[in-house]
Amino acid sequence: MLRVARLGHQHTGWLTSLLALNPCENVYLIALIEITGTAQMNSPAGTVLGVFDGDRPVSAYWVGGNIIPVAATPETNQALAEKLNADGRYSCSLIGSREIILDLHNRLNWGRARGVRDRQPLLAISSDPLVDPDEAVHLVTVEQLPAVFAASVDMFTNEVGFSPIEGGQSSYLARVRNIIRGKNCFARISDTLPQGGLVGRWPATEQSEQVLFKADIGIRAPRIVQVQGVWVHPDVRQQGLGAAGMAAVVAQTRAAGHTTVSLYANDYNEVALRMYTRVGFEQVGTFATVMY
Repeated sequence: MLRVARLGHQHTGWLTSLLALNPCENVYLIALIEITGTAQMNSPAGTVLGVFDGDRPVSAYWVGGNIIPVAATPETNQALAEKLNADGRYSCSLIGSREIILDLHNRLNWGRARGVRDRQPLLAISSDPLVDPDEAVHLVTVEQLPAVFAASVDMFTNEVGFSPIEGGQSSYLARVRNIIRGKNCFARISDTLPQGGLVGRWPATEQSEQVLFKADIGIRAPRIVQVQGVWVHPDVRQQGLGAAGMAAVVAQTRAAGHTTVSLYANDYNEVALRMYTRVGFEQVGTFATVMY
C-alpha cells in the first residue's frame, strides 16, 4: 500500500537523479535542490512529499502554492489526493505533465477550478537561435520598472484572465521589482517604433518609453532555465520583433552558461508557437495547468 510522507535528506541523491531524467519538466525542483542542497525541504513556501512503497520512494510532489509532480502515476496521484482532500486546499494551481495533472485534478474534491489549460506544449532549445537576435534587447534596470510593470500586468491579465493588481498593486509590484533586481528580465524599451514614429503611451500611460518586447527568466537552474512572462507590444506584433527578442534571450542566456532554454505555452496561442518554432524551439513534452 502506498503512503505519503515528507522526503528526508537521505533521499536527496534519489530525487536529484530522478529530476535529471527530464530536466525541462523538472526545472523548478532542480533549481530548488541547487539552492537548498537537500530533498528535506519544509518552509512556508512548501515542502517535497514522497509517495512510498514501503520504505522506497517511487514519486515526489512539490506541494506549496503550486503542486508539481515528479515521476507520478495515477496510483501515486490517488495516494496524494487522499491526503490533499483530507487536509483541504491551500495550493492555487497544479502544473506539470498533462496526463498526470488532469488525472490529479479529477481526484481532488477542491471544487470548480478557476481555469484549466489542458494542453500546453513544453518547448526547449539547446542550440544557437535560428534567427538573428535583437541587439536592442537588454537586461532591465530598476529605473525601467514603471514601463515593465505595466507590460507585466497586461501580460498576466491576458494570460490568466484576471488582473494581478485587482486587490492592490504592492505585491505584484514587488514581484516584478525582484525579477528585475535578480537580472532575470530582458526587454526592448523605447519611445519609438522600429519602423519609425512614436509608440503610443500604453500600457505605461504616464511615460513616453514603452516595452516593445519582454521576457523573464522565471526559473534558473545551473544548466537550464525556464522563460516566463513573454509579451510583445500590440503595435509591433507579427512583425518579427518577438522572434528576434526571444533569439536575444536565448543567445544571452546560453552565453551566461545555461545550455538549455525552455518554456511552455498554451496550444491555442498559435502565433506564439509559430514564433518559438522560428527561433528554434522544439516540443519536448506537453504540460497542463489547473488554477483554483
